[in-house]
Amino acid sequence: MIDYIMNIRFDFYTPSEISQILGERLKTQRLALNLTQAALADKAGTGISTVARIESGQGGTLDNIIRLAMALGMVNHFSELFDVVPTNIEDVISKQNPRLRASNKS
Repeated sequence: MIDYIMNIRFDFYTPSEISQILGERLKTQRLALNLTQAALADKAGTGISTVARIESGQGGTLDNIIRLAMALGMVNHFSELFDVVPTNIEDVISKQNPRLRASNKS
């Protein structure tokens, strides 16, 4: 089992390892708020099996993960997901005129 670590980078993890880590974090947060799986499921509008499946690292839909994050008061942690962070002046300029489509070039 993967140890619970808050400030790790996911660069070299597989999707299933990331699911396992995030599931453990979800469980830790749920327990810190003294919620049962049933109480969290009710608060999030999901089933208990959904909570159990996500906590065990078996994955879940993005919609259900967002619902659980909202129920735990952690939805703002998604705010930087997929946010483009400029690393040079060209990135800053291109962010002012964002691409609307991907190119057909390989």
